[in-house]
Amino acid sequence: MRTTRAGAAPIGRRTESSQLNEVLSRAAAGQGRAVLIRGEAGSGKSTLLGACADRAVESGFAVLRGTANESERNFPLGTFLDLLERDQPSSGQLRAAYRAAVAASAPRTAAGMTDPVSAATERLFQVVEQQCATNPVLVVVDDLQWADETSAALWTRLAHHAERFPLMVAAAVTPGTGGKAEAAATRALRHCGGLIVDLEPLLPDEVAALAARQLGGPVGPALLEALGRAGGNPLHLTEVLALLHRQGSLTRGPHGFEVASDHGDLSLGTAITDRLQRLSAELRAVLRIAAVLGAEFRPADLAAVSRRPLVTLVPLLEEALAGAVLDPAGERLRFRHQLVWQALVASTPTALRGALHRQTAEALDLAGAPLDQVAGHLTRATSVATDSWLHGWVARHARELVTRSPATALEILTRADAGAGRAADRTGLWLCMAEALNALGRPHEAEVIARRLLAAPSVEPEAAAEASWLLGEALYARSSTGTGAREAAELVASATRIDGISERSRARLQAEGSFYLFRSGRLDEAAEAAVGAVAVGGRSGEAFAVAYATWMRTVIARARDGDLDGAVDLSERGLALCVDGANPRVERLLRTQRLVIAGLRDRISEAETEITALRRLGESPRTHGQHAAVSIAAHLFRTGQWDEALAEIEHLAASEHLAGEELPPAAVRVHGLAALVAGLRDDTSVSEARLRLLRDCPLRAPADPGAARWLVMARSIAAERAGRPDQALAALLPVLDRQTATDPEDRFAWLPVVVRLALAVGDRATAETAAAAGTAATGTVSSRAPGVAYWEHTAEHAAGLLEADPAPLLTAADYYAASSRPLQRANALEDAAELLARQGRPADARRRLDEAAAVYTGLGAGWGLRRAQARLRAAGLRLGARGPRPRASSGWQSLTPTELRVAQGIVDGGTNPEIAAELMLSTRTVQTHVSHILAKLSFRSRVEIAAEAARQGRVRQET
Repeated sequence: MRTTRAGAAPIGRRTESSQLNEVLSRAAAGQGRAVLIRGEAGSGKSTLLGACADRAVESGFAVLRGTANESERNFPLGTFLDLLERDQPSSGQLRAAYRAAVAASAPRTAAGMTDPVSAATERLFQVVEQQCATNPVLVVVDDLQWADETSAALWTRLAHHAERFPLMVAAAVTPGTGGKAEAAATRALRHCGGLIVDLEPLLPDEVAALAARQLGGPVGPALLEALGRAGGNPLHLTEVLALLHRQGSLTRGPHGFEVASDHGDLSLGTAITDRLQRLSAELRAVLRIAAVLGAEFRPADLAAVSRRPLVTLVPLLEEALAGAVLDPAGERLRFRHQLVWQALVASTPTALRGALHRQTAEALDLAGAPLDQVAGHLTRATSVATDSWLHGWVARHARELVTRSPATALEILTRADAGAGRAADRTGLWLCMAEALNALGRPHEAEVIARRLLAAPSVEPEAAAEASWLLGEALYARSSTGTGAREAAELVASATRIDGISERSRARLQAEGSFYLFRSGRLDEAAEAAVGAVAVGGRSGEAFAVAYATWMRTVIARARDGDLDGAVDLSERGLALCVDGANPRVERLLRTQRLVIAGLRDRISEAETEITALRRLGESPRTHGQHAAVSIAAHLFRTGQWDEALAEIEHLAASEHLAGEELPPAAVRVHGLAALVAGLRDDTSVSEARLRLLRDCPLRAPADPGAARWLVMARSIAAERAGRPDQALAALLPVLDRQTATDPEDRFAWLPVVVRLALAVGDRATAETAAAAGTAATGTVSSRAPGVAYWEHTAEHAAGLLEADPAPLLTAADYYAASSRPLQRANALEDAAELLARQGRPADARRRLDEAAAVYTGLGAGWGLRRAQARLRAAGLRLGARGPRPRASSGWQSLTPTELRVAQGIVDGGTNPEIAAELMLSTRTVQTHVSHILAKLSFRSRVEIAAEAARQGRVRQET
């Protein structure tokens, strides 16, 4: 079923075509939408998408159009990279840059460079977003059910954001294929208000109209009855009419075209088979090879695999085009329909097809084809014999393959291992298999392979060192806060003593071992291992080990010793090893530490400098990237930017987990912070909902950074708001345990609250313990970190509560004000006001209460104000009607200062990356802010935000 011009609607699909036109028109006006077309094979999905794409081109859209290929399902972003390669002039460079980034990745996953798949995904999203700033965009993916998981997720992400841009996101799926992409796309569109179009079979009058168009005249009743067996499927109808024409079974009758009574089988399979059989034998042979390449292929690839000069293939390909078997697709050719391709695939015996895939892989490799294309054929090859070419290919590409697609790598490596002879050296295969299993989150299986390698009698020292590294990863992954870290530490320490290993390997093992020792609570040994790694790495030129161990020394200097000056000096040494993009993972870790240290020193400008540097490094879903986001959120929360803090890490809560499993640490932090902010704002429903998700979350020893700070306080506030101060105190007691709260920030942040609650419930012993902990810790670190006034004032705050002396509380409040700690300032003022009231100084008490109320009001901390007023009444102070204005939850007045700045960026026509760069935010955080703005204003697009901002006329004044 075809159309000859962009404006002609396919017969029987006029309504659906009008729906697509409407979405396209709205997208051109700035309010995009996502569309999913569902229908059986041959129902006209591709025709509708093609007509829509033609109209989009005529309307000035940038059109990115492609078809998902089943052969690329195992490779992240294969569908989108192919789509961009065809339509964007710069996309070939993007694809090349992506592959180069993967190829340049460190040879070991644990040595961790940036995640190229994540970086490329973000870059591709930005490519579309930036294009939207120039002209409207249409993104079309046909056969989405065959897309790789990452491409399908990117399509879904674009669908969720389409309404904010001049962007139409469209796809077609064939229901019942069993792919996750179909179900995920359907759910996404139902959630975001997208359009789902289900293509029904053509009605009888539509069948007649289609047949009349194909034949050039009316159709008689006998032919209509025969066509009825096609079930209203447009492709089936077209193929049946072509079959009858080829057979000479069409005649002219009084009512139009008729069919001979002996027309034979009119099934779709028969029609397609007949079409193929009428081709020359030579062409059929070539097409069977082409079918092995996929539903789409490059003529040059066909020449390489068939071992025929391209010039000799041209006449055959022209015959296929004329016979409506192939269609042009830019620089490629594609089979006219998936069913034609499938028929050719099915005509080749399975054993022969597997052998052809093996031959195709080698031919494409010799022709310089990219890794993913070669690997895709190897996964479908039936032969497992490891010949010289396959052995060499695996040896050359296994590391890159593990980085690109661990699942595909594992499949190919497993086959190669099974095909290797008894005498073959499997060391390289097993190392890569263990690495792939670790990357896939299957540490138990990785452990088996790594132990098998270590038990081999002839294993080389370097291989044993690497196997130990991988085994340590597996052990740690099994239990990062339990026995796993201890076992990994012992194993890696033992591996450093293997006879014959290079100093480079010893340095890497010592550096990683220092981390495992630190995580198992053996801080002195961790420090010793890190110093050793720096020495050995320096002698051997192993820059990563030196940089990584220097980061560990920075952490230990800060967390164990409280030596912030020393930690800063160490971090500068480490950063010197990360210039020009070297060791980006370590740079992110070091800058995260520098951000934390700047916060402890209350040096706001230094903290913001490190945040800017972290932004430039890009975003990463891996643990080291999550720590950076959490540390940025902690800075924002501490300085009173609560909405911004939540926006910074909200995406980390999206990590999926199975029922019955613990939430990932990142999700615990997100829900803990959200519960804390909701509790402070007196938002019971949100606080309880978040805490329910964390009800069974234990606080391990040592705890993950941030858990003790946010989760325990959220639990404490919830209990105190419910009138259970004893439970509120119990929830906070982990901050007194150095095994749980390993970080000074964890121990100091809530010590005054512990003292206040303990005194409130008559537990003076606990209050004294908490105050003494603050004083002792301050005395311990003061000689090495004389500039940490924050710790000293927090300890004085706690001691002043214990001694019922408001003076140190007021001194602490002044310090908190100067150091941008508004919540702690309000707490200190509230505590001082109560003591002043109890001491018979009502005027002073009221003044301090008013100051605390002003801070709580600015933060939107309704619970703090309500609690302060209750405490002052209990202390005998008479209060009039007072309180903050209710915080608006919707409308323009509900927008935070950052949201107003984001709105101004939208008014100025900035894309999310451009707004992020200007506001020193991550692109993902800006996306979250845009989502919040749309929700608060009940809008659906950025166009509406810009219009409302212009109507308000006050964005600039309030930013």
